[in-house]
Amino acid sequence: MIQSKKDYINDLSKELKSHPNCEELLQEIDSHISEMIEELCLNQSLDEQAAIKEVQTKFGTPKEVAGTYHQELEVTPTKTQWTFILMNSLFFIGGIILTVLYHLLPIPMISHTWSFLTGIPIIIMLLYMGFWALLGYEIGKEFGFGGMKLLVRTFYISLLPNLFLMVLVLFRIVPTSWFDPLLSPAFIAACIVGTIVLYPISYVSFRWGTVKSI
Repeated sequence: MIQSKKDYINDLSKELKSHPNCEELLQEIDSHISEMIEELCLNQSLDEQAAIKEVQTKFGTPKEVAGTYHQELEVTPTKTQWTFILMNSLFFIGGIILTVLYHLLPIPMISHTWSFLTGIPIIIMLLYMGFWALLGYEIGKEFGFGGMKLLVRTFYISLLPNLFLMVLVLFRIVPTSWFDPLLSPAFIAACIVGTIVLYPISYVSFRWGTVKSI
């Protein structure tokens, strides 16, 4: 019978012993359960034995939690990673194609699309941040705490097109006049801040996804 956090973690370690990320998962779950117990003891005046029972009700028994993580191994991390990398790359490829067509071909539909999109840059940035939030959430939901390495790897690979475009513009490899509607000081500052907060957004969403994975 589980009467303490130590008992819970010991049982969980036995259930997870064949999992490749066993130690990492145990550390993350130990920390999460400690926070839950502390909150229950403070807010509901429970002792550890009563709190750990409440934890099992909300978070799951060791067997249930371990079963979830073993099931997640059936989902291919590489497939998830490259799905998001491909989606991010398509955003940039689509943007590049639209920019080239607008400046080289006088097509009314392209001109209208360009004018519309360059008129709502902040909204586009917010939608793009939503993409990164989705990235973190889905990885957290699919892989739980064990998906942290996948999140970091996917994040940095997906960020490469962003950095590549910045280099092209800064070193004038592409005509800066093409991006004049987007190169106002306010928008540049917003881009810098937006890039800085992309990882925190992904990480917070990842943590939320791990909660939903249980």
